[in-house]
Amino acid sequence: MNDDIWFTFKSRIAAEVRLKNNDLHSQILLVWYAIASSAAAVVALRYEKFAGPDTDIYTTILSIALLGVSLLVASRDYRGRALQMRANHISLKRLYEELNSGIIPANKKPELYSKLLLECENHTTYDYRHFRIFHKSSLTSQKPTRSDYFLFFPAYIARSGGFLLLYLLPFAAFWSKFA
Repeated sequence: MNDDIWFTFKSRIAAEVRLKNNDLHSQILLVWYAIASSAAAVVALRYEKFAGPDTDIYTTILSIALLGVSLLVASRDYRGRALQMRANHISLKRLYEELNSGIIPANKKPELYSKLLLECENHTTYDYRHFRIFHKSSLTSQKPTRSDYFLFFPAYIARSGGFLLLYLLPFAAFWSKFA
């Protein structure tokens, strides 16, 4: 009867985890790009063309990348959104438990559930699939389908690969000159 609340609650937990991971990686990337940019600037003081004749262009690109990452991180507010998601999924869990125990009558569900849905942004289909795929053994309904796997794993791999690419990007600017 209250499957919709339970799946929303669980999907929003997955969304909170995703947003916390985004926050962590973005903060690490900011520090990483700042270190790489500073190190390149210091080395360039001593060896002007340490990465070849275009060293100044490479260090400029690295600085622009740092600026871009910092602007992206500031505008996305991953931490604040994760905190909102957490507060919301805790409220959804309470509603689910109170409906199941009879503390709240069933006829109040649509009103209370709708109100909670409006309190924060919605989780994504990625979060919904993430929960269902990684917790499939505990599900009694809405088990993941083949299409869920087909749609989820390319996004999951792209997300992981994207983070890896962002971590390796500072090396890419100078790698060809040292290899």
